[in-house]
Amino acid sequence: MVALGLAIAEVLLVLASWLLTAAIPEASMRSLLSSEGIRWFFGSFSDNLATPVLVWLLLISIAVGTLRSTGLLRVVTDLTRKLLWKKEPVKSFDFRQRFAVRLVVVELISILVLVVLLTAVPHAVLLSVTGDLFPSSFSRSLIPLICFSCCVFSISYAMMSGRMKRLSEVLHSLTVGLTDAAPWFLVYILGAQLYFSIRFVFMLG
Repeated sequence: MVALGLAIAEVLLVLASWLLTAAIPEASMRSLLSSEGIRWFFGSFSDNLATPVLVWLLLISIAVGTLRSTGLLRVVTDLTRKLLWKKEPVKSFDFRQRFAVRLVVVELISILVLVVLLTAVPHAVLLSVTGDLFPSSFSRSLIPLICFSCCVFSISYAMMSGRMKRLSEVLHSLTVGLTDAAPWFLVYILGAQLYFSIRFVFMLG
């Protein structure tokens, strides 16, 4: 429904820009059906989609799919329920699962320490030239860092707990999230094109 709504909105914008520019030539608008508009639409389509949001959507899809398929997300959920609601029944873990969870905790602490060393110490390399954290190299890499860490945690847990034993299973866990998130990629394509079309029509840059 969201994708359909965005597609309809794009069509309405195309028609409205054509009608309004024809009825009010002096209006500060551009028509998407003019020669300039058609050249812009076809020539800028790829550039309009090539935004950091697309990369974030791709990485988040991989990370969430890996968390779910390896079972780590369920473990985190169970542990959270156990900590917050101690009366809530929680599935017990065997020795390998407990070892895998401890390994994930060690990896998490290691990454946090590394991030602190790269951002909190004087003249840290991930800070901006003015010493700010936002914006900086750290802020621009925050989502990729979180997604990469989730993938490392998930694969480590799956391998150490015995949930996954073959490389093909690991590779599948890294791609299953892309299939689940496929509808959101369509929404992104339509939404991004609508956003940039609005900017073009109303000459917002």
